[in-house]
Amino acid sequence: MIGVIARQQLLSLRRQQTFLAFLAVFLLMTALTGVIGWSSHRTIVQVYAAAVTVLAADGQPAPPDPFTSVPALSLLSNMTIYIPLIGALLALVLGHLAVADEQSTGIGRLVFSRPLSRTSYILGKLLGVGLALGAVMAAATIASLAALVVANGRVPSVPDVGRLVLFSVLSLGYLLLFALVGMLTTLLSRRRSVGLLAGVSVWLVVTFVLPQFTSGLRPTASLNPISDPVSSSLAFFQITARARPLSVSEIYKDVSAQILALGPGRPASTTLAAVVPVVAIVLALAALVAAAAHRHDYSRAGAA
Repeated sequence: MIGVIARQQLLSLRRQQTFLAFLAVFLLMTALTGVIGWSSHRTIVQVYAAAVTVLAADGQPAPPDPFTSVPALSLLSNMTIYIPLIGALLALVLGHLAVADEQSTGIGRLVFSRPLSRTSYILGKLLGVGLALGAVMAAATIASLAALVVANGRVPSVPDVGRLVLFSVLSLGYLLLFALVGMLTTLLSRRRSVGLLAGVSVWLVVTFVLPQFTSGLRPTASLNPISDPVSSSLAFFQITARARPLSVSEIYKDVSAQILALGPGRPASTTLAAVVPVVAIVLALAALVAAAAHRHDYSRAGAA
């Protein structure tokens, strides 16, 4: 029955064209990242070539190539911004629709008129949403590889491909977290509009409020995947910094920077330790969603 519910969820997303819209947005994000990276790469190459020509005319040695020390995956650095902002919000809406549509149409009442346990029902829903998000991230990964080939003019190395895949897995977990938030807030609300608003509020807190509270980052600075807090010396932020392991958006950007080699290298054990709180939060949210599904009254239709 878990597979049946998951398949029904995927068919519902396809019928509503929600999945296609989600996929189109992610592919557009990936293409935009590639175009921006390629444009920046081309501009720097042109400036470097002009500088070499001028210095050669003056009899001076040419400076080192600026791209010899730049990681190949740096062209995708904007993805670490787009996913927490746009991707997480879309995943939240996806989780919301997975529950809200059946409430508003009354399908939930029909489903539980059959011998179906709520555990199987919610696991099927989670599996369907997870498969949809996984398909989107797989397509984005393939598009990213194509963008790297075009921008760099060569096929990425095996380690680079491994880093990109690992980044995609991390991003999938981050998106799944917000899909769970969308499901939970909808299950706990009597009106679907309130559930969606509550989910968006959580997204705002995680994306902007927590980074500012735990690291002293201003809202605009929180968009930078590698940013040093400007006010971390203040006593207040030295105290609130202890809650930084709960700021999942900062953890995501820090770990993404490590995976894509965008920042100073750190031991692998440190990176893995940073992911543990995120995994714990995802598991806790999944448990809360399961508990809310068991307590939810599917005999009533959800109001708009």
